[in-house]
Amino acid sequence: MDDKNSDGKEVNLPSHAQETELDKIIEEHLVNDAVSSHSEDVHHSSSDSEGSVHDTVTSVLYIPHGGTQQPESSPQSPVPSPRPVLTSQQSIVSGRFTRTSYASGETGHVSTPSRLSPLPINMISPETLEDKDENQDAPLGYGSSDSSVGDSTEYVESAQRTVTSLGAISTDTQDSARYDDAPFPCGNIHFWIGQMNMEESSTKKHYVTVSAETPSEEVTRFMGTYWKMRSPKIVLSVISGVKHFRPWKNNRLKEQFQKGITKAANTTEMWIITDGVDMAVSKMIGEAIKEERARRECKQLQLSHLGQEKVQRFQKLTLIGVVPKNVITYSDLFQGNEMGINIKNEGIRPNSDLYELNPDHTHFIFVDEEDRDRMFFTNIRCQLEQQFQYGVGRKRRLRRLFSWGSDEQYDLNEPVIKKTVPVVGLLVQGSPRGVDHVLTYLTNKMPVVLLKGSGGVADLLAYAFEELLERSDPDFEEHFLKPELTRMICKVYPEDFKENDMARTEFRDKILQCCHLAIEDEQVFLTMVNTQGWDANLKDLDKYLLKALFNCERQTKMKWREKVFKDLQLILDWNRPDMALSMIFHRDDWGKIKVDKKLFEQALLKLNREEFVEIFLDHGFLIHKYLNHKKYKLLYEKADDREFFVSICQEKVLGQIGVFDQALDANFLANDLNRLIFKLIGLSDFVQPYEMSMNSVGLYVLDPAVAERKALNWLTVWAVLMNRHKLAKVLWNRCDEPIALALICSNLYKELAKNCMELFLRTEMERNAKEFGDKALGVLDIGYMDSSEQTYSMLSAPLKDFNNKTSIEIAHDAGYIGFIAHPCCQKWLTRKLFGAIQVKELDLGFLTLPNWFKILVSVFFIFPIYIWIGFVPKASSWKKRRGITFQVDSDSKVVDNDISDSDDEEEDENLPTSKSLLQNELERFKKRKKLTVRRRLQSAFQKQVEKEIPLWKKIYLLWSAPITTFWVTQTMYFCFLGLFCLAVLWPTCGNFYLDLTLWLWTSIILIDLVQRTYTKHIQHKAVNILGPFCEIILVMFFLIMYLVLRIIPHWFNSADIITSKVVLSIALIFFFYRLLGIYLPISPTLGPMLVRMNRMIKYDFVDFIRMFLVFMISGGVTIQAILYPNYPLGIDLVKRVLTRPLFAMFLTQIADLDGDTSCSGHYNNVSIGFCTADVNFRGSHYANPESVILPIQKCPYSSLFGYLITIQYLLICKLVLVTLLFAMFALTITKVDNEASEIWKFQRYALIIDFEERLNLPPPFIIFSYICILLKKIYNKMKGCKRNCCTFCCCSKKAKCSPASTSPDEEMSHRVKKNRRSEDYNYWKKCSIEYLRTQEFEEKKERLAALHNEIIVNLQEDMRLQKKNLKRMSDRIVELERTQGTSRMYLEHIYHKLEQQDVHGMANRKGQIIHVAARQSPYPGTSIARFPVFDKYVPWETLYDVYDPKIYTLPIEKFPDEEKNYVDVDIIELKKLKEERAAMMEEELIGLPVLPPIPHMKWNAILTVLHQHKGSTQVIDRRSWISRDDQPCRYRLDPNGLPLNPMGRTGIRGKGTLWRWGPNHLIKAVCTRWRRKYNQENQPSDYLYVEGKRVLEFIATQREGNNLETVYELPGGVLHGLTSPYSVVRESFLRDVFDETETEPKTTLDQGDMIQFFAQFATQNVGKTSLSLASPEQSFSHILTSHSGVSGSHTSSRTSLRTEPDSQGFSASLLYKGYLDDPRNTDNAWMEAEVWNFHYDIGDNFELRMSEENGTTWKEVLPNVKLFGNDGAIIQEAAKIHDAYC
Repeated sequence: MDDKNSDGKEVNLPSHAQETELDKIIEEHLVNDAVSSHSEDVHHSSSDSEGSVHDTVTSVLYIPHGGTQQPESSPQSPVPSPRPVLTSQQSIVSGRFTRTSYASGETGHVSTPSRLSPLPINMISPETLEDKDENQDAPLGYGSSDSSVGDSTEYVESAQRTVTSLGAISTDTQDSARYDDAPFPCGNIHFWIGQMNMEESSTKKHYVTVSAETPSEEVTRFMGTYWKMRSPKIVLSVISGVKHFRPWKNNRLKEQFQKGITKAANTTEMWIITDGVDMAVSKMIGEAIKEERARRECKQLQLSHLGQEKVQRFQKLTLIGVVPKNVITYSDLFQGNEMGINIKNEGIRPNSDLYELNPDHTHFIFVDEEDRDRMFFTNIRCQLEQQFQYGVGRKRRLRRLFSWGSDEQYDLNEPVIKKTVPVVGLLVQGSPRGVDHVLTYLTNKMPVVLLKGSGGVADLLAYAFEELLERSDPDFEEHFLKPELTRMICKVYPEDFKENDMARTEFRDKILQCCHLAIEDEQVFLTMVNTQGWDANLKDLDKYLLKALFNCERQTKMKWREKVFKDLQLILDWNRPDMALSMIFHRDDWGKIKVDKKLFEQALLKLNREEFVEIFLDHGFLIHKYLNHKKYKLLYEKADDREFFVSICQEKVLGQIGVFDQALDANFLANDLNRLIFKLIGLSDFVQPYEMSMNSVGLYVLDPAVAERKALNWLTVWAVLMNRHKLAKVLWNRCDEPIALALICSNLYKELAKNCMELFLRTEMERNAKEFGDKALGVLDIGYMDSSEQTYSMLSAPLKDFNNKTSIEIAHDAGYIGFIAHPCCQKWLTRKLFGAIQVKELDLGFLTLPNWFKILVSVFFIFPIYIWIGFVPKASSWKKRRGITFQVDSDSKVVDNDISDSDDEEEDENLPTSKSLLQNELERFKKRKKLTVRRRLQSAFQKQVEKEIPLWKKIYLLWSAPITTFWVTQTMYFCFLGLFCLAVLWPTCGNFYLDLTLWLWTSIILIDLVQRTYTKHIQHKAVNILGPFCEIILVMFFLIMYLVLRIIPHWFNSADIITSKVVLSIALIFFFYRLLGIYLPISPTLGPMLVRMNRMIKYDFVDFIRMFLVFMISGGVTIQAILYPNYPLGIDLVKRVLTRPLFAMFLTQIADLDGDTSCSGHYNNVSIGFCTADVNFRGSHYANPESVILPIQKCPYSSLFGYLITIQYLLICKLVLVTLLFAMFALTITKVDNEASEIWKFQRYALIIDFEERLNLPPPFIIFSYICILLKKIYNKMKGCKRNCCTFCCCSKKAKCSPASTSPDEEMSHRVKKNRRSEDYNYWKKCSIEYLRTQEFEEKKERLAALHNEIIVNLQEDMRLQKKNLKRMSDRIVELERTQGTSRMYLEHIYHKLEQQDVHGMANRKGQIIHVAARQSPYPGTSIARFPVFDKYVPWETLYDVYDPKIYTLPIEKFPDEEKNYVDVDIIELKKLKEERAAMMEEELIGLPVLPPIPHMKWNAILTVLHQHKGSTQVIDRRSWISRDDQPCRYRLDPNGLPLNPMGRTGIRGKGTLWRWGPNHLIKAVCTRWRRKYNQENQPSDYLYVEGKRVLEFIATQREGNNLETVYELPGGVLHGLTSPYSVVRESFLRDVFDETETEPKTTLDQGDMIQFFAQFATQNVGKTSLSLASPEQSFSHILTSHSGVSGSHTSSRTSLRTEPDSQGFSASLLYKGYLDDPRNTDNAWMEAEVWNFHYDIGDNFELRMSEENGTTWKEVLPNVKLFGNDGAIIQEAAKIHDAYC
């Protein structure tokens, strides 16, 4: 297109240009632009979308068989059979496709051949050039949605017809259950519930049974041939599991998923493939489809009552189940039964591998799968889904009507080899075999959407995919991801993989393989949807499917325009504007995107695509480039929802018979549409079709900005008339005149609401009208606060796009009270009222004169003008036309900026003034006046000169002000009323001159009224003139009656005096009442009062009268009948019946209630038999009243009932009804009080405008104004004749008479004015944007509560999920801490074993002795685990705040009987029982055994008591044998009064298995000798040496109570206090080693006795051995001190003794006395021991008495010797003393 047509330069056309000439111009322009337009938008020629719909006159002739003519495009095609002839002469063209009807040669027979070759006879019409199809062969899934709405009719063979649609609810036409020639067993399935009834059974479902080896091509061919299925726009394969399915606990998530499936199915034509069974995800989807079908049927039923054409069309729902046959309960039925299969589902049995079919699926494919391990994963399903990409059935392609530059023909049998149908997998939970399905998709580069959080394979795959996205290095995958994924697999599928390592590894590797295949370069084939986040919403499932399709596309810069067009087409079909922004328009790697006209048209035609329109406009789409008169007509014809336009606009407003599928009339825009808009809002010729078309091709009448503004206004009106409220708001957001357009839309909605019969629709229209009115008011408020002067200018500026109406005039026509009542409009009205004058306020103290007085005095006496009147000339006054701009000052001086009197052209002259806007715009250039450079320079450099306004100008301005007109007219009207009153009161026949004057004055008033009414009707079409018209009729009638009854009788006797007086009185009342509607409403006090009074009279008083009439008539009749029973019939009776109850409201007449005494005697004469019929009876005694009745006919009759009737009437009327009337008035005032002020302000506009448009002089002086107008008309007429004559005389002198070329100054002036208009538009657009921001903020605030609630719910669910995850994490952390603690304990134990300073089982840690065996877990003889206590936390002095050990005390009953007497009471348990009983009620304590008292223990002391059973003295030693710094240790007590282990924490509280609290003493004996070698004769020989040292042996006894393994210990005994310790060791040694028992035990042995006892076992020991005592070696003392933790702080015993070896080699020594690191130790009880070592250096005789039955033996001292407790450490210590091997 040539740039010169787009730079704002207008095109001059002749004013008489007709339609054919304009068509030629447009056609030539289009032909010239075809090449450039084709090269500029190449991408449009490769895409296929629905185009415009136009009326095209065409004829298509089909050549019969044997004809000679062949289509040029297919010369080699065979000649078909006889062709039908196209009979319709007018077709509806949709892009390049057409819907036509064909009839065969036979009448009434219709044939549909498979291939038709139309031969066009006529050439293409010019309008088709504009709408040529540019979207050819679009891929399915990206193309237009032609099949979904059924806009095209294709010629299909009878075999190809499968479904007949009734409002897009499919009705299958396959009647037979099985096809005889089908390659597979197939048929129909009927699911039924309850008793069998075929008529009530559900819609039949198709099925086919195939084998697992069947090629997928054959199955798809079967589906297309026998099921007559065609490829959808998209295939969704739901991958899920049945056996491993876990029901969703979150019902909201389930509902969202079902809604998402339904929404996706409704968005586009889709196939959904599932497992098909009535369980798990398949059942969920089936339920969603079932609910959607029910909703559709209900809606179709509702709309079908309004007419078949109003039935809504929906996308077809196709749900296919691919099911292994061997998992179906009734699998043996699917063999192809001719009668079909009737199935009743009875429920799935628990723990069964057989399932039932879901009855909501439409098709089933049963696979004969022999491999039962496959379950629901079959290879044929994957192959089918891959095959679906290439299409199914007949190719989805519609035939072009006209081809641009090509005559190619399409062959329906052409094979499809390209992937045209996108197939998307949806992974929901999934089974282990589902990963194979996903792997197949990803291997073939097919997109998959997985729902993270649904469970199963989906969660495993999501976890692995997310981890690999974060870190993809092989080391991370090998050492972290694989082990963690293996653990998760075992947790999710324990039955499948926990015991099968190979299967688990294979399954894990497949998951990782899927993750690696999911991303390839920039393509992402795996889209993850998090269902557990707070922002998760599965209702937008279509969004994620669309995102998956985009992610899997290969990003290339080649043909990116075609890709953008296809993607936008797909996004538009799916109605995802958010995807359009994120995936198309917000991308930085693409160039500037040009929106195609086809896409914009689809966004307009389709419902709920307003956001796309907004996006397209935001990205630079120009409406006027798209909108021509054919496109605009197309919008009314082809919009998705035309029901409102047809039923309301066409039928109700225009009175036409609307047909939905019928094309509109060719002149619809110019005639019907403009007439519709005029009837609604009073705008004439609003739509200009040819200007619209010229602007669309670049032949701008004005400039592109004006063309865009008008196109947007027209499109907004279309949106309102189509009831597209949201679209209208979107378009309004971008208009240049927001206030005017909002008021226009509000007025349209308000007028349309009046034609709506349905209440809900009328309410919707009123709500929309209010919303647009609020928009206008909001923008006005913003503009007023920002710039009041510019707002005033806007209110008075005529709008050329709206018949030169002003914004405030449009608001008044719309009846929008709030807009007129706005302070800005009221101030503007006040300025308009005062015109060019200002009334000054002089400070006169207490004397303040009203404005009306100042104005009237100044008008009539002139000179007060200088005192009270100031002047502010208006922009439209004569001063501007004189080139003078006035500025106000106190002296009424003005500043003259231009001395010359040259006229300047007003801005309004640029506006069109005739009916044809096109001709007006073209003629505007001829009316420009010249403005020389000299005058502009003179105006620019002229010094400002102050000038005084002349007196005559002041008088003119004063009389021109509307306020002056109002007061002068009102004053003269009062004079008129005064004269009228005088004429009415004039006695007798009146005064002729007075009557004549009054008649003439009234006639002038009538003339003025007629003139103003006619002018108002011409200028304001929307103003109702019914009131003024009735007023004119009444005044005319009065003038005629006045003339006949009062003036003519002065010469002719035509009427009497009374009649004339009555007529004059009525007329006087009328003219007085006229004041209420003409002059009084302008008052700020009387105006609102009149509004209230109007409401009270109009509603309350009328209702009161209606109610009062009931009581008035009933009361009047009954009172008259009771009081005057014999009153004669007649007019007088009716008058009394009506007037008496009416006057009773004001005057109470009760005098006749007592009757008349003079009539009492006459009433007594009336006998009872008076009413008895006689011979002369004629039906009524009233016919011949007798003499008895005549005297009492008008006499009142007194009775009690008369009083009652009168009293009840007076009570009801005077007390009830009057009070009710006052209450109604008060209620109305309360309601109207808030609205009265606004209503008065609204009415004030009409009054002010009325007085502004009136002539300056009031009646009767207005006659002079009419005379001046008449003279001016005559002068202008003569001047026009003179101009015509001059033009006729100058025809031969074209050079002199031709208009001069436009000067540069004029062009500059025009550009300045255009820029000023553009600035105004930008300012108001800015105001509208600011208003929109405010509204969006308010809407966000309103939605904030609901949004917060939704977010809170989501956050709560998210928190529950996080709590669950945190609990799992916490459990894992606790487990990890436990494992770490256990590992640390093990490491410490290993360290202690390896440490060389081990002494009696205790370790030295940093100079501090700690026990080791006392912390070993579990506690001996139990499964109780000790609380972990590390080395650093063993001392009580170290803080261990988490230390919480368990409490364990062995019950007394479990001790041996001989030891029970020595066991302490469980103090902890006893205190607990006492606390529980203290909390019990007295009733609960009845029957409970008495608890023993808590014993009082004496800790750190020796207690001597009398033994209860043996009667002997018992010494209980509770002192500790541990020494610190050579001092006895005193152990501490805990808060419960129990002793604390002096060596530190043990990990368990209580007494354990020990018998006493605190220290438990025992004594042990270590009998050692040297290990010898034995010769062949089994005789001892030399000593046994290891590493140069002799090996030591010791006596060990087998410990009782452990049957699992043999445990040895040193011989010794427990000290209970009955005998001395040395007696105990002697007694226990005899019992354990020799299995002997003394008959008389010795209880008082001392150390010497004990040593003597063990010395007797030395070899050759005769008599008593002499002993010498000596102190132990220092090394032993050093070793003992090493146990204390501080050097010298601990000693082994209080009396360290050792004997020297005697002659037999025997020696005795005290090995150790102190703390014993025993596993039985607790925090409150521990073992302490005294250990003696008896060494036999030469020989012994123990073998002579040792018993082998009790397990006593000699054991070698080795490093790994195992003994109970820390006996091994004691043995090691003995070996060190004797320098033996250890």
